[in-house]
Amino acid sequence: MRRRVIGVVAILAGVAFSLAPLVLPDRAIPIGEHHFDHAALMLFGAIAGIAFARGAVKESPRWLWLTVLAPVIAMMLMSPTIYNAVEAAATLHVLEHLAFVLLAFITAYAGERYVAGVGYAAAILLEAMALVAVFGFGVLDSHATVAQAAASAPAPSISPAEIARGKSIFAQNCAACHGGQGQGGIGPTLVNEASRKNLVEAETWIEHPAPPMPTLYPTVLRKQDVEAVAAFVETIKH
Repeated sequence: MRRRVIGVVAILAGVAFSLAPLVLPDRAIPIGEHHFDHAALMLFGAIAGIAFARGAVKESPRWLWLTVLAPVIAMMLMSPTIYNAVEAAATLHVLEHLAFVLLAFITAYAGERYVAGVGYAAAILLEAMALVAVFGFGVLDSHATVAQAAASAPAPSISPAEIARGKSIFAQNCAACHGGQGQGGIGPTLVNEASRKNLVEAETWIEHPAPPMPTLYPTVLRKQDVEAVAAFVETIKH
């Protein structure tokens, strides 16, 4: 009975923290802090999984597969390239958080159902990987590294004429996915993008985007075009 109570409390805590994007103000979250939040969510899920497991069941291979695959999927979801998309929509952000709780639950629960003690080991390994990611190891991809390096560069001054040119280029090449006013569509919203990326980071992202965003530089857009589009995007507000 005590184990079930602990499990229920852990699940409720994980769900409650998962809903944070719906109630907290919109702000840019550093990648390290993002990873730490996800590690905390997975801890709640792992505790619940162990609490609800009832012991080994004939060492069925299906449990072993689940306890191996769930952490792999969780680490894939911790890729910083995904954060840019989910942060644009609070509901999507919440679903991502709930996925971390569920995957950690499956990791611990399936491990314990396979062989007692495996769930503990798998959960500890999952948490260790998540905490290591806080410091940029394993999942900090090249796009994030380039953007972080670019963030320290001084932002150049942009004239109104350059912003107007960027708006025109945006309408021709970007509006189909991001909306005519940057409100979002197939691609994420760019409203208040300046709160998430500075001008240099925006330019870097346009030059080296993560899929499914197409790479238009340098085949379609020149360096001057990228700078103009980034300058326009930085002006999109509510």
